[in-house]
Amino acid sequence: MLTQEEIYLQYRDKVFGYVRNHVNNTEDAEDITSDIFIKIYSKLDTYDESKASLSTWIYSMTSNTVIDFYRTNHIHSEIPEDLTDDRSLIEDEVLNSESLELLAKALEQLPQELRDIIVLRYYKGLTLQQVAEVMKLSYGVTKLRHREAMGKLKDML
Repeated sequence: MLTQEEIYLQYRDKVFGYVRNHVNNTEDAEDITSDIFIKIYSKLDTYDESKASLSTWIYSMTSNTVIDFYRTNHIHSEIPEDLTDDRSLIEDEVLNSESLELLAKALEQLPQELRDIIVLRYYKGLTLQQVAEVMKLSYGVTKLRHREAMGKLKDML
């Protein structure tokens, strides 16, 4: 089992990147990231590696903390759809650096337009609305193609 320091060093950038991708304010993202690591450390003794990998456990805690942030601080705002969608395998896999090679191979198998949507969304950190603007597609079409790409990647992985 990794020490708290090793966990922090190994996952801080991934956790912050995920949070920053879902929260517009950098200071909020930093606070949420700190809260996540406090939760991780306080619950580390409950982690069961037979149920999930450490990265999956951390991802779940990260995702839930971001959702909690929206619920408690943005009562009148809608929680971003990609947070409430099924916990996609692709985001889970991105946290597992050992799976990046598999992910790259799967991305290569997608049609160019679907690959572009995934790259813009997850590697460039754009929202689906921004992806739609960049690709000159409607938001609805972008959302549908995003789901299609995620489904295909999930099947491949």
